[in-house]
Amino acid sequence: MTPNRTSSGDRGNQCHLYLRPPTVARMQLHQDPVVGDAFGAALLAELHQAPADDFHYVERSDGFLGHLATAAYFRDETDWPAIDLACLERLRGRVLDIGAGAGRVARAAQHRDLEVTALDVSAGAIEVCRSRGVAGVFHGTIEDLARSPGRPSFETFVMMGNNVGLLGGPERSEEVFGVLAALGSDTAQIIGTAGHVYKTDDPDHLRYHELNRSLGRMAGELRLRTRYRSLTTDWFDYLFASPEELAELANRAGWELVDTVEDEGFIYMVELHRRG
Repeated sequence: MTPNRTSSGDRGNQCHLYLRPPTVARMQLHQDPVVGDAFGAALLAELHQAPADDFHYVERSDGFLGHLATAAYFRDETDWPAIDLACLERLRGRVLDIGAGAGRVARAAQHRDLEVTALDVSAGAIEVCRSRGVAGVFHGTIEDLARSPGRPSFETFVMMGNNVGLLGGPERSEEVFGVLAALGSDTAQIIGTAGHVYKTDDPDHLRYHELNRSLGRMAGELRLRTRYRSLTTDWFDYLFASPEELAELANRAGWELVDTVEDEGFIYMVELHRRG
């Protein structure tokens, strides 16, 4: 007798038809994301207005997901927050835009007749920068640039869009400051924005702070990867720090935090100078 699947009275008798043990084929449906240029793919989709999600995601090592509007990386300075405009006014000399993304800062610097190089580890980001008219680009890390023959010396290192977080942590920050000193002039400066680690009451973030402390790490040391559709980047280190913590890290490496400007949220602007 074939069960009547439209009869509510028979549903209990039919459960065995649907609760089958997982087959190999079913288990293969559960795949990890593919490691690749997730950030670049999101930017390229936005550039070409391809049918795509409006967001890409940042995944933290505890599973926390944050979403980021990809269109924000393409905004002209008329749509920038005041703290970004304050950064822009402090640029001088030859500029290196670290973590250039879609080139919004590099384009703004060019509009001010500054010579700028947009640097990013994402090949897709570099393609977007070129497509949007950024004249000078470099695909790679700051270490790659430092090893490049004939590379210029820079007066200003830009780390906007919270890219001061690319300092990563105590050990990595010393390396980054050292490479920037090698790339910079004697009067080099760093202009950027950072996230204040302690300006949050989110329980998920506070739990992560406590986990970090229990492991002997700074509260704001993050392990992240960028996600877009089925793509993910490799995991990378990122840092949210207070101005006092940032000043201490800079001081150890021969740099000085000379000014900060805070907005109403947790983002603040920083200006650091290389010590002579």
